[in-house]
Amino acid sequence: MTEAASHLAAKGMLVDPGDHFKGRYEVERKFRVDDLEDMRAKLCALGAVGFTIGNSETDVFFDLPDRRLALNGQSQVLRHMRPSGRVLWISKGPGADECTAMDLTDNAKATAMLLSLGFVEISRIEKKRDIYFIDQFHATLDHVDGLGTFVELAVMTDDRDALPALRRDVDAMARKLGLSDAMVETRSYRQMLFNPDSVT
Repeated sequence: MTEAASHLAAKGMLVDPGDHFKGRYEVERKFRVDDLEDMRAKLCALGAVGFTIGNSETDVFFDLPDRRLALNGQSQVLRHMRPSGRVLWISKGPGADECTAMDLTDNAKATAMLLSLGFVEISRIEKKRDIYFIDQFHATLDHVDGLGTFVELAVMTDDRDALPALRRDVDAMARKLGLSDAMVETRSYRQMLFNPDSVT
């Protein structure tokens, strides 16, 4: 194994992510599916490459006690992945497509820092997630405790003007994978778990 491959493996990555997770904006579509293995086969048939396989993820959502982030359409999330050990700090909103993420090295320290700044834990979500890269997209195969199985297709960019074209591109890839409009889930996992009567 080369030094570069060893470095990636130590972080739980099968391949270098390149620019897949770089950008201020994220175009994402979520689809409810019955068979993740069927979707895995379709992705691989189209040349998808595995990035992380067999991870469990815990997403912990933080806000200030007055819930000002939620009221402004924002969220702050610490994502801890196991067994890879990766930690992501994810900031979403206030726009629907706005999303910024960065790698951290220590989940416990990051949590302590947020708590010391006055943030409180609002909710947490447990899921199993495999991530594949296909062309410019990343595709996730998710099993979410309490909800079921889903496929997410996403692409990130720093170019706000590119968003309409990227939405069309995501929809075109979804059609290649046999994912129809009838399977689209517009709610976040958090909305489905903690606010199931919400529409969007």
